[in-house]
Amino acid sequence: MSKLKLTIVVDNVPSPGLMHDWGLSIYVESDDTRAIFDADTNPNVMAYNLERLNIDIGKLDFGVLSHDHHDHYGGYEYISKYVSNLRVYVPPGAARSIERYGLKPCVIERPQEVAKGIYIIGPFEAWSGFYEISMVIRVREKGLILLVGCSHPGIDKIARTARELLNDEIYHVIGGFHRPSHRMVDYLASIARYISPSHCSGDDIREYVKRKYPEKYREIRTGSVIEY
Repeated sequence: MSKLKLTIVVDNVPSPGLMHDWGLSIYVESDDTRAIFDADTNPNVMAYNLERLNIDIGKLDFGVLSHDHHDHYGGYEYISKYVSNLRVYVPPGAARSIERYGLKPCVIERPQEVAKGIYIIGPFEAWSGFYEISMVIRVREKGLILLVGCSHPGIDKIARTARELLNDEIYHVIGGFHRPSHRMVDYLASIARYISPSHCSGDDIREYVKRKYPEKYREIRTGSVIEY
């Protein structure tokens, strides 16, 4: 695709005029696709921020639930009021968390292209019986944009898989890194042009990336807009 716009609907880090929360939600707008990657914890926070950010949730083509934790699926309750038949890609074991809102889970058993230039990779096993998926978007003349929920299976493993599977360089990694080791972050910095730790990454990891890799660090927070 030639153009991509990402809006951070909810993150732990606040911005004036918006509500923040312990959770994550990213609105994805490409040439011809509208999607939501994760949906925070609180439907009221989602509703408030989506309205303030002028995002028409009724135009969604699909959703993604990275893993079966409430701080990533709670806001789908609000979304279901506007797109009750929305298809939501989920990892194995997470279908019920989407079905409870009347939405349509699509279980990812292997990596697949779900829209032009948009891929769901995984499932990655974090521990016995618990899985996570990630979204990868290929942008022309840039490379791969990798969106991660909490990276429970390891941000290094997810990034390595994205790069090898799609045979392209990673341009930007965004999302929760789940308090990774410095070794994991160093590996990520060696293969990615830009890095944006958020949500569960930890303030210490944000500071580590900012201090050691200032040319790669891109701060994001609730309300941030990134265009490629």
